[in-house]
Amino acid sequence: MTKRATAILLMFILSSGIALFWGLVQASSARDVIFDYRVMDLGARCLLRHGDLYSQTDMMRVYDSEDRDHLRAQQPTSGARYLAAIQVYPPTAELVFAPFALLPWRIAYPFWIALTLSSLTLAVFLIWQTAQQYDSDLPFYLGCIVLANSGIIFSGGNPAGLVVSLCIISVWCVFQERFAAVAVVCMALSLAVKPHDGGVIWLYLLLLGGRFRRRALQCLALCFALGIAASLWVWQVSPHWITELRSNIATISTAGSYNDPAGSVTALMVNLQPAIALFRNDPQFYNALSYLICAPILICWLVLTLRGQHAEEGIWLGLAVCAVLSLLPVYHRPYDAKILVLTFPACAALWARRGPIAWTAICLTSASVLLTSDLPVAALSNPNLLHLAVVALGHRLGLLLITRPASLVLLATSFFYLWAYSRSSVMKGASAARPPETSNVQSALSAG
Repeated sequence: MTKRATAILLMFILSSGIALFWGLVQASSARDVIFDYRVMDLGARCLLRHGDLYSQTDMMRVYDSEDRDHLRAQQPTSGARYLAAIQVYPPTAELVFAPFALLPWRIAYPFWIALTLSSLTLAVFLIWQTAQQYDSDLPFYLGCIVLANSGIIFSGGNPAGLVVSLCIISVWCVFQERFAAVAVVCMALSLAVKPHDGGVIWLYLLLLGGRFRRRALQCLALCFALGIAASLWVWQVSPHWITELRSNIATISTAGSYNDPAGSVTALMVNLQPAIALFRNDPQFYNALSYLICAPILICWLVLTLRGQHAEEGIWLGLAVCAVLSLLPVYHRPYDAKILVLTFPACAALWARRGPIAWTAICLTSASVLLTSDLPVAALSNPNLLHLAVVALGHRLGLLLITRPASLVLLATSFFYLWAYSRSSVMKGASAARPPETSNVQSALSAG
């Protein structure tokens, strides 16, 4: 690496270190909470003991039998322990969690945190390395913001940190035509744990054709093999695991539950449902409307991807649409929003043009990153604001902007990048419009 790249990497490591420090400080003083990593760890330990990880009874039995010295400082109540016993990860995720569950907690937890921190830092650095051909400063500052506001992921160990990082690393490998095996394995593991985070990204690679499609199909084959193995493993202890998993998901996502879009944790969601639920708290209504809003964006994106030809800049614009759109229609938290790192090359390319479009790109992308970061989310999570009883439409709109702005900004960002993506589409014979540094991507497309 050059001296500049080395300095950038060190700054990213410093940002991650600062986030880890204040994240651990917050975690040490937390009360009535259980780490996200502990929840997935309990499920893997339950399965390794031949228990039904989707059964709350079996999960509570494992929880009570574990050495809880590491939890005494948290003093979890019965409500927190009840949530920890509800497992909602697919069976394929246990193939990733189980190796860590074989280790003692005092080793497994630091190892998982170190892996999450290093993978996310590496992912941000790789995307900066790609985006610097357009502008090196903007993706650097955005990357520092993302990493410095990842303390909750680092300390709590939410799987989204590793899942999103693996997805980003896979995309970089595919676009750079390097480490093909790494690209396939990283994407497969990402989809195995949280398919709703990287699913649209995988679909984009499939639609692009050429070597992109080849890697996507290889990933699909590996995911299929992992799915068969995991399903057989879980089926041995839980023949009705599909029904139990659906029941667990419904338990924590219905009205009045912990993840109720109209409940007390709406500021901790970035999808559209919390914003719509403010006006009509009906699951059928806010789910249907969310899908209805996202469907036209998805259809237009599909048409542009299948019928258009894009230079490297255009391909990154299409990927930016994927990254933002993947957060809107279904349940996502700020942890999952780290996928917005994939918008940095597109934002840098537009910023390099200067003018109104450049300023729109930087404003929307920066707002999306900031409003899904740890510190702003903590500031928006004001219980007094979340429980205000409002009737007038104007008051509801004001409360929407104050307490749930992330989903609105993400929606605006998706429309903007879709518009930019449509402008980048070129017909046959327009190859002269492609930038000079597109050899890798163009060769991959031509191979198809």
